Amino acid sequence: MSAPGSKPVKSAENWAAPLETLAGRRLALVVSGGVAAYKAAELARLLVRSGAQVRAVLTANAARFVTPLTFESLTGQPACLDMWVRPQYDIEHIALADWAEALIAAPATANFLAKMAHGLADDFASTFLLAFGGPVLAAPAMNSRMLAAQATKANLESLAGRGVELIASRTGLLACGTVGDGRLADPETIALAAARALGPGDFSGRRLVVSAGSTREPWDDIRFMANRSSGRMGLDLALAAWLRGAEVQVAAGPAVAAPPPLPGLTFQTAESTRDMLELISALDYDTLIMAAAPADFRPAERVVGKIKKGASMPRLALAANPDILNSLPRAGGRLYVGFAAEEADLVERARGKLRDKDLDLVAANRVGGPDGAFASAENRLWLVYRDGRTEEIGPRPKFAAAWSLLTAVKSLAPKGA
Repeated sequence: MSAPGSKPVKSAENWAAPLETLAGRRLALVVSGGVAAYKAAELARLLVRSGAQVRAVLTANAARFVTPLTFESLTGQPACLDMWVRPQYDIEHIALADWAEALIAAPATANFLAKMAHGLADDFASTFLLAFGGPVLAAPAMNSRMLAAQATKANLESLAGRGVELIASRTGLLACGTVGDGRLADPETIALAAARALGPGDFSGRRLVVSAGSTREPWDDIRFMANRSSGRMGLDLALAAWLRGAEVQVAAGPAVAAPPPLPGLTFQTAESTRDMLELISALDYDTLIMAAAPADFRPAERVVGKIKKGASMPRLALAANPDILNSLPRAGGRLYVGFAAEEADLVERARGKLRDKDLDLVAANRVGGPDGAFASAENRLWLVYRDGRTEEIGPRPKFAAAWSLLTAVKSLAPKGA
């Protein structure tokens, strides 16, 4: 039986979004008994739409909130509830442990977290958990008082110490009507955490800063100068690096949408080019990828209030903004990657930018015309390395291009290393 809405497994060259890295992966979703169990159905749907194979395991209490049939309908796979319901030749919880690549417990109630922490095995879900040897993720969900209890805190600390990836709950309106911590993390956050757990991990221990989007240069309190950069390429680079194990800091223009809240990924915005330079200068990193399109010019004078229409046209004088890459002092052990947005002679102009700005790698892309990168879902990159090599990527979805660019970055060693 094929999963509803399932699609052929995509290769890395065709990944259009971060969750498509889960295509073809085998996930066990353990659902325990709390009000948030209904959100596990949405998580199952999201995982399946990403191309993953999903099998659900429900506790008896979870089945009081949502039925096994719900998950079977969403995943196209049998849901496991009771190991005694139907005889099988295989020992089912062992067979499932051999099949799954990762285990996601969502929601993980206080009771189920206690079972996890103390190795209790009195039903299918907890027995399967003990038999499973791969990555385990748990997304707690419960009343804020239960979450704050010393016993729960001790269980969470024990699980974290044993390598369980804990996906922090959110603060908001709880089922009891009060506001507090204990809401289940968003399904997208949980799914991304699973994708990171199954990722290649080849950027583990790396600290990246990625800039994204256009800055704004105010003329008066209403109007500003900017460009058409959406920031999507930079954001895809940040998420791809995070999925590969890096600690990532995003320095974004004000119009870039924030990514989901993820541990190890921070997101800060900067209004102007000078603000972005100040922000990046204060960050610690071993690799800087300058994918933003900061404004080259700004109004020479900012007018307070709103410039009014009148008999004569207002005049706009421009001043040059600092070049961020040129302004940052070079430090040993760091990699510096720039982008070159050009209309023609991309490789030659990228070579000039690499030389003039003392970079390790430049990714050139075309702007303007029907195949321009700005506001497009796809990108085509021409890479120029400091050793003179060139390489072409794409055209392909921006996330896939970002993944390939990171592979190129991974091959580089800092100067003097």
